[in-house]
Amino acid sequence: LDEYALVPDIFDPAAYTNGVLADFCLQFLKEPLRNEAIVRDLHDGAWSQYCRDNAGHLHRLTKEILRNLAKSNRLRRFPAQTGTTPATAQEWCAESLRGHAVSALTGIVSAHTCKQCFAHQSEVTCIEKLTGTNWWQSRSTSVTVDRKTKVYLEVLERVLQQANSLMFIDPNLDPSCPNYREFSQLLLPLSQRQPRPRVEIHRSLCRGDGRARTLPLETEWKASFGVLGNVLRSKGLAAEVFLWEDFHDRFLITDIVGVSVPGGFDVTRKENDWSTWCRLGRRDRDNIQRLFDAGANPKQLKWRFDIGAARSERVAPRSPEVASVCPEGIS
Repeated sequence: LDEYALVPDIFDPAAYTNGVLADFCLQFLKEPLRNEAIVRDLHDGAWSQYCRDNAGHLHRLTKEILRNLAKSNRLRRFPAQTGTTPATAQEWCAESLRGHAVSALTGIVSAHTCKQCFAHQSEVTCIEKLTGTNWWQSRSTSVTVDRKTKVYLEVLERVLQQANSLMFIDPNLDPSCPNYREFSQLLLPLSQRQPRPRVEIHRSLCRGDGRARTLPLETEWKASFGVLGNVLRSKGLAAEVFLWEDFHDRFLITDIVGVSVPGGFDVTRKENDWSTWCRLGRRDRDNIQRLFDAGANPKQLKWRFDIGAARSERVAPRSPEVASVCPEGIS
């Protein structure tokens, strides 16, 4: 997922070199925001409130874009970086840059007038020139990763921060096996969130291949997931495990993005052991989610059970506050 900060003046036709460009530029931006990215809700949510409060004086698409972002869980609330709520485009852009110094954004999109005030900031681009911006051109539906937990966490950082539901779909996922020994680390970042996201683990009820293939009992599967359950319980986390008839493909399906993960979620010690992950289209993501819906396919589901913390134990530890950082030259 990409993450953008949108300066509110992109919704103001008067801030463009020609007001008629606002309709074209905002229409162009709508689809990437629906599929590829989340938007930073600056100053602890004051950005979206500011846009809503002023929507009556802004472009007609302002309310629609805000509504779609909120409905699809694509607004990421970000801590305020100053004590005063921004009130102008320049102040919102400066707030974006301060936040960028704390946690990097893919880019900041402003209108023409504001960009002139930040001409030397490459992170900031004018919406009218968005298609010619390096970081916009670098967008991709795929990423090639080394099959190591550290890399997985880097690639999935924004997903783990934002998604409200996560389905890890891997026919071989077995926490008792050495190659899945670090899987719990992919879930631990969720311990800083409240409320907890819903976590599901989907795997095949079969273990092994060919003549070595076995069909463990439910009690054996519960024992295999026991260690993972203990780790989750210690962090106030929980997950539901689903055992299905045999399947082959591997995915991460969330409410904000679907990802094809050909090599699954195991790790190797081999150096530069590459796998290419691809972002799914909305239709494919929804179809896969339905395929692994216990209510929609009960005949394919063999067992399901919970691991980790009981509901009364799911209390988030206090998260450290994000520091307020002001990059050089921004006041």
